[in-house]
Amino acid sequence: MTFVHSKIEQLRQRILRIAEQERPALDDVIARLPAIADRPVFLVAPESYAGMVHGPRVVANLRHVIAAVDDQSTHLDNIHGAPRWSSQEFLANAGQYPDAVAIDFSCSPRGRAFATNLCAAAHIEQLSVAPSVDPLIPDFEQRPLFLIQPRSGIGNIYAPQIVQHPTHVIAAVDDKPNEGDTVHRMPRWSLRQFAEQAAHHPGALAIDFSYSPEESGLARTLCEQAGIERVDACLAIAHCGLAAVYEPAQVYRQRTLLRLDEFLRLADRLDDEFSIFTLYSNLLFRLTYDSSLLRDCWAAPINEYFSTFADSSTFQLGKREHFCDGGAFEGPIVRKFLDASRHQYESITAFEPDRINFQKLQGVANAHPFLPGNLKAINKAISNEHTTLRFKETGTVSSHVSQDGEISVSTTRLDDELEKLTLLKLDIEGFEARALEGASRLIHTQRPRMAICVYHYAQDLLDIVEQLDKLVDGYHFRLRQHSPAHYYDLVLYASPVAGAEPPPWAN
Repeated sequence: MTFVHSKIEQLRQRILRIAEQERPALDDVIARLPAIADRPVFLVAPESYAGMVHGPRVVANLRHVIAAVDDQSTHLDNIHGAPRWSSQEFLANAGQYPDAVAIDFSCSPRGRAFATNLCAAAHIEQLSVAPSVDPLIPDFEQRPLFLIQPRSGIGNIYAPQIVQHPTHVIAAVDDKPNEGDTVHRMPRWSLRQFAEQAAHHPGALAIDFSYSPEESGLARTLCEQAGIERVDACLAIAHCGLAAVYEPAQVYRQRTLLRLDEFLRLADRLDDEFSIFTLYSNLLFRLTYDSSLLRDCWAAPINEYFSTFADSSTFQLGKREHFCDGGAFEGPIVRKFLDASRHQYESITAFEPDRINFQKLQGVANAHPFLPGNLKAINKAISNEHTTLRFKETGTVSSHVSQDGEISVSTTRLDDELEKLTLLKLDIEGFEARALEGASRLIHTQRPRMAICVYHYAQDLLDIVEQLDKLVDGYHFRLRQHSPAHYYDLVLYASPVAGAEPPPWAN
């Protein structure tokens, strides 16, 4: 047994133990339903793990389910066959059903408290059917905090949100250049100050937003020397009910558990041991919020999608590539492609719906006027149909389709935009599976290589493999984790030939 194979089996056993411990029992839930079978029913927290596992069976035993009350899955119109209502819709309309009962699937302390207050405000009887669980971080709201590396990539996103909770922040700790003496409106300490003074606050927690392995190792050492409990930022994000990417971290975890058997079976489809190690490490990270698992399987960011180097484990470029960049942002991957291909390619087509980003993307294309019209930028989103969608335009990498978007964008199908395709990169904020459906002709007839982001939603990886299986046979799959500390940059590499080499028709 190889060292990697041994590690893989250890990870798999840990995943299975967690799944077995958390599998909610159904018998107790079903036994309580006959007494309310004829009453109007609301489903509260239907997207919790217990709700996702048992919701359909519960609904099948009831005669009058009015609505599923959920503020998180705003992209869904129905949950378990019932119309989705927001909590505000529930408060506004529940009074029409005075003898109704709310079946509460929440199990976290935060979720259970929210459900209890919601039902009390609506004067609706609450029936909690899921076992309660302990808070992820005991006494979090009562303990003073240090924020370590609060200006890292994830620190800038999450630190301001975490401190909105009723907590007392002692200091934000980092050594990055700063004009003032505060970070995110909190007092700033240097790492040396933390090392010298943190021990005066023995009951404090240190939320570690470190992104790089170097930062993480330093934070761990400083906290150990100061006797301060260190908490992974991903655990704090989940405790506070914040989003992993577009789903709350706890929902991301629950949806992973819901289809865990399918995730584990996917290991048999992966070409190399490192892909299996990456899959299991990523799954265990989702279940434990321990980002060190991602650093253990971290693949070089410089090789993401394809490489300029000869030793890539992702993709090497051929000399006749027809490259499509879906979600081109300001053009960094287009620039990388030009460098890696040494300007030996057939065509580049880049799609970017955000107008701010698109202007900069056009600048990349315009900077190469000597190219004979084979670098084209298109200001549209990629999908499986031609339509118009609401879009949240941020001018960043996270611009995305959203019902709350302030502008409208046009969508298109790759089958209607491209004649040839040998290499497809997709990072389009959860629309990847739909984009593949809209490229069914190209994928079926031309068998391109594909580098597809599979992290925006918990079940993206399964949905995308399922979509590819409908379109092509005989593809080889590899998986790489290009982010060392968060949910980002899990990429599926799909190729008609094994390994990193281009197929003959691209070379």
